[in-house]
Amino acid sequence: MGLEILLTLLYTCIIAWIFSFLFLYRKHISTMAGMMIAMTIGMTLGLSFGTIMGLIFPEHFFEITVISILFGAIMGTIAGFPISMMAILDGFLSGAMGGMMGAMLGVMVSSDMANNAMNVIIVLAAGVFFILLLMMQGEVTVKEKGWRSFFFRRRFPLFIVILLAFYFTDHYSLPNHQEETDHSHHHHEK
Repeated sequence: MGLEILLTLLYTCIIAWIFSFLFLYRKHISTMAGMMIAMTIGMTLGLSFGTIMGLIFPEHFFEITVISILFGAIMGTIAGFPISMMAILDGFLSGAMGGMMGAMLGVMVSSDMANNAMNVIIVLAAGVFFILLLMMQGEVTVKEKGWRSFFFRRRFPLFIVILLAFYFTDHYSLPNHQEETDHSHHHHEK
């Protein structure tokens, strides 16, 4: 249980890092870049959240799909909020689509491949967020000193957090809640 909390904190830290950069430097980000950022955040968070929820609770497909769509749409909307109305709409729709696709993917994965699927999705999401931070840093040309410069203008602190998240994710196994149903014993009544 302690590893789950640690992983949740690490990934929350990565997401908060991206959102903090976006809100702090929103005036230096163009509308087109903001639309791309909102779409990337919404899609990535929706896809990863939906996949992991689908892996953990495959028997609740409809509920997981709805929750994942809402989660992705809300995160995409929040990401687009500081930029423009168009970025809000792009983030909302991309997040909804990512949540729906993630839930479907998570439910379709067999229980013996669940940990591998989780690792792939987490590596993909963290990699996308790291590349997104690099792209956002390229958009912003403000020179600053102090804590903002250390956390938001340098790549090393986020890279270390991502490496820690990868390390602990590799040592984590999903709970085995998936039940394999044997359909060969079902009889059809006439």
